[in-house]
Amino acid sequence: MYAYDTIRNWPSSTQAEAAAIYAALSISLDDSTITIYTDSQAAVDSLSSCTSSSYSNSRLYYKTTNFELWASIERSIRTKHLMVLPVKVKGHDGNYWNEFADSLANSAHHSDTAPLLPAAAYTSSHNVRLVYDDVICESNPRRLFKLHFQATFLKDLLSLKRFQFVYCLTNKDDYVVDWELTWFALNFSPTHDASFQASHAARHYTFKFKLFLDDLPLLEKLKITRSDLYIDLFTCHSCRNRMEDLMHLILCSRRRSVMHQIFQSYQNHLFSKLHEAGEMADIDPTPMLRKLSSLFCWTISSSNWSSYALIWDCLPTMFIDLFVDLSIPRQSAMKVVAAIHNNFIQKLRKHIWNLRTYDKSKWEDAMNITLKLKTSPRPSNLPATSYVPFSSDSSRDFT
Repeated sequence: MYAYDTIRNWPSSTQAEAAAIYAALSISLDDSTITIYTDSQAAVDSLSSCTSSSYSNSRLYYKTTNFELWASIERSIRTKHLMVLPVKVKGHDGNYWNEFADSLANSAHHSDTAPLLPAAAYTSSHNVRLVYDDVICESNPRRLFKLHFQATFLKDLLSLKRFQFVYCLTNKDDYVVDWELTWFALNFSPTHDASFQASHAARHYTFKFKLFLDDLPLLEKLKITRSDLYIDLFTCHSCRNRMEDLMHLILCSRRRSVMHQIFQSYQNHLFSKLHEAGEMADIDPTPMLRKLSSLFCWTISSSNWSSYALIWDCLPTMFIDLFVDLSIPRQSAMKVVAAIHNNFIQKLRKHIWNLRTYDKSKWEDAMNITLKLKTSPRPSNLPATSYVPFSSDSSRDFT
């Protein structure tokens, strides 16, 4: 006898295997000996855990993937007095029944008439069920709550005006921000060597996060926070003729050639790692290299939001996809890209920001803006500033 059902809401190969085991045990007679053949080592291990009542232990219960299903499987084994013997078979190796089971799974996946395995049937092993928006939660609750709040905080973060540029990145073939990669790169710790010692780490992290949050002490920011020291007539102290915001920091005529070299170094570093990945996988990386070189983010201009996003540490999905296409695991690819990007941030700080800060300090000395003045509180008797910060991209529309 054979049949197929479908599942929904939390689809995965491991859930489908567990659901199939549950369905088989549900129709088994009491006091039976059941032999289950599977090509999944995870299913074999989980069935072995059922014999030790692991899913009755609340501490282990919620930490298990598909915990509701496995708790119901354990209950079926216990209440029906079943002896279950899991047997591991090699997948995709010509085993007739294994191939037949795969064909049934594919038929159910593409079928509009396959019956739905009701969630209520396999999620009633405990008195408490986690339900959100009428969907039964079957993932680790601690991880689920963490992801929920992270998503909520990310939504609030992107609602800030400083992140409006993200909504201009609409070309899915060119630049779509991968937020998992972005957070990973922001929290990535570069390896300490001769060029990056432990003492540099704090400054590196501070610069990286201030850059991401658009919180660097540029003149347009200082005119708001310390209008008593920086009047609205002050301009960039490198080119002397433009207002200094983050966009101008990148586009300043005095720094453009250096920025181009830093971007070229970034691109070359990625090229090198893609070549290495291609050699390891014995795959020609040429198509991936073409995709990478065709990205608009390598061209710096006031109308190119993707280059702005790259500098801002909002990294694109394609950086990871290119390595995954060369058979590099996603987690390994994230480490490679994060290391390359942090190297880019170091160069940006060393060759752009540090030199700009030195020029600014000389200019402040000439203007008699001393450290004592900068660190003293803003006079309370000054009128509230009505200054609206200049933006070098103010003529553009975000919609």
